Amino acid sequence: MINIIDTFKDYKGFMEENLNKEPKEKMELWEKFYNSNFPEMGRKCKEDYESEGYNWKEIGLTMVFNRSEEDFPNMIEGYKNLLKTFNGIEEKVKAIFHIEMDINIVLYRGLLNSAGWVDEYEGKRAMLFGVDKIAKLGWQQEEKIDALVCHELCHVVHFQIRGESKLPKQVEQSKYNEGIWNIYEEGFAQYFQQVLGESSFDSRGEQWSIDCEELEKELKLKYVEALKEKEKGTRDFYGDWFKVLGISDVGYFLGAKLIGELSKRYTVEDIAAMDFNLIEKEVLSYLKS
Repeated sequence: MINIIDTFKDYKGFMEENLNKEPKEKMELWEKFYNSNFPEMGRKCKEDYESEGYNWKEIGLTMVFNRSEEDFPNMIEGYKNLLKTFNGIEEKVKAIFHIEMDINIVLYRGLLNSAGWVDEYEGKRAMLFGVDKIAKLGWQQEEKIDALVCHELCHVVHFQIRGESKLPKQVEQSKYNEGIWNIYEEGFAQYFQQVLGESSFDSRGEQWSIDCEELEKELKLKYVEALKEKEKGTRDFYGDWFKVLGISDVGYFLGAKLIGELSKRYTVEDIAAMDFNLIEKEVLSYLKS
């Protein structure tokens, strides 16, 4: 069962009334709204930055609430298309992956945290969709929203089959192991979103795919080098804030290529439940091919 928790429904009218206010006041109003109505969501947005050593208020003032008026129309479009995309998605997951889902879907206005991510909300696994980040990335169109939702749903499918959503507990926490896990985990969602969405379209656009294809060999070598990095590891391969060879999010591209190769030899269930030692072997084999 999919349960939609729509925090943006009430916030959008409140936000529209205050678009002409200064960034500091808009930030204070945002904090007050979420503290009063959806404290868990507000806390997640702040902790997302604080856990990485960033000051969320500084980011809010300089990167988020200073662009609210500019991004508002795209937020509304993205919000409407999210609601449209959820229709029938539960049945599609059941038909393709043969599993029943029990998740919360949360729509929210955050601090440009992420367009979509999988976490827990109200004690249950949840997909969180940030309409503010969707608007900033220009992903508000129906086709891009569909790709985003399918990607996050594939994470949920993966975690449900596997029974865990992070690096296995028995595996040492290191930048190397995280890099091995990330390309596998994100690759699973990136590859199978195309199966679920019945389209090879990606939210980042066709040119992103073309650029990555042209530099695949060099990107693989860069990933191998990054695995040896003890400080930042493979961080630059994930997230629109970072670039490798001038392209952002290249870890998703490499991951999809990896899983595409594995799907020729393994079932979906086998890939989803793969032992970490075998994951490592397959990742290195792909990167060095």
